[in-house]
Amino acid sequence: MMLRTLAILLISPLAFALGPYPPAAGQTGSTALGKDDSRFVAWATGYWTPQYGAYVDATWRTPQKSLGKALGDAMDIVCLGNGGSITMWFPHPICDGTGADFAVFENSFSDGFLELAFVEVSSDGVTFFRFPSASLTTSAVGPFATTMSATNIDGLAGKYRMAFGTPFDLASLTSSSLLDKQNVRFVRLLDIIGSGATKDSSNRPIYDPTPVIGSGGFDLDAIGVIHQNNGPVHVLPSVISAGAFRLKWETNPGSQYRVETATTLGSWTSLETFAGVSNRGLTERAYPLVNEPKRFWRIVRLDP
Repeated sequence: MMLRTLAILLISPLAFALGPYPPAAGQTGSTALGKDDSRFVAWATGYWTPQYGAYVDATWRTPQKSLGKALGDAMDIVCLGNGGSITMWFPHPICDGTGADFAVFENSFSDGFLELAFVEVSSDGVTFFRFPSASLTTSAVGPFATTMSATNIDGLAGKYRMAFGTPFDLASLTSSSLLDKQNVRFVRLLDIIGSGATKDSSNRPIYDPTPVIGSGGFDLDAIGVIHQNNGPVHVLPSVISAGAFRLKWETNPGSQYRVETATTLGSWTSLETFAGVSNRGLTERAYPLVNEPKRFWRIVRLDP
């Protein structure tokens, strides 16, 4: 009876430390996605200039290292600094499919050392929507403590150790006319200063290793895409104004486009080829009108 009581006392503290969310990579029920998972079909190919936060040395201000496939290399990252942010784009828009649609990779050296970031997405590059988040870590975490548990974290990037991505499902976002879940062109990461001053979606304090000097904040290795939209280009209503035809269509910064025109549907002429603008999900071009009864226009996306 004495041994039985002792066993209960030893187990109880561990039980209280665990939360209701999926556990660390490699454990039963984990949602972590390995960097070589065959479900990844693309990786980030561009970024907006990062807004670095405090305590990040020049050595780590290397946003180009966040492009392409996750390497699982602790040195191959961009460090955002405390409170910093970065916005990434992709070869094609991310779309809402079955299950997770993309995953974010950090460079943590441990299942218990987890530097966290909010994740936001946008279709137009102007209005961003944040994934709902949960943090059940109950007290402050030292700068190099390894005491955190993935089971206490949900909806935040950095939940899993290096070489394992945290998945995000666009279906979990509230529907809005300002977000086209089938054409998500931008993913933004915002580092969380884990002092508890920043709150999760339920207004609970978020704790993560604080303060870290020199390489403070979230370290982005890569963003992998699981579901992408490589379908037809969406052309918006266009108008004639000031003697020109103003053609407007949705574009992705990572894609190449060709504008073509014709007076008959059987013979198209190429006007120009260019990449989608980097700061918006929309491109507009004006072409002078000529005196003719009719003219056709089309946009061809050149990426496979």
